[in-house]
Amino acid sequence: MQNWDIALEELNRLKEIIDSKSFSSPLNQVQSRIWLMHWSLFIFFNHDNGRTQIIDLFNQDKEEVDELCRTLKEKEDSSCTASDQFSCITI
Repeated sequence: MQNWDIALEELNRLKEIIDSKSFSSPLNQVQSRIWLMHWSLFIFFNHDNGRTQIIDLFNQDKEEVDELCRTLKEKEDSSCTASDQFSCITI
């Protein structure tokens, strides 16, 4: 439909849901926020004020991304297969 104002409102609503939802682990919440960041790119690159808002969102979520990277680093083991390492982030 290419109505970017409505898409941005829905994106913000989804962000609020993710922020307020009780997840089974903090890692699951971080993963949800990272997926939100990924899918938000399409909206932000098409919205008139999107480039400014994407910077705000990514700065807010920087800590979550850092936490995911630390978790992956802790779980990293040279004897693990790629699928074993993938299961660390899909708990």
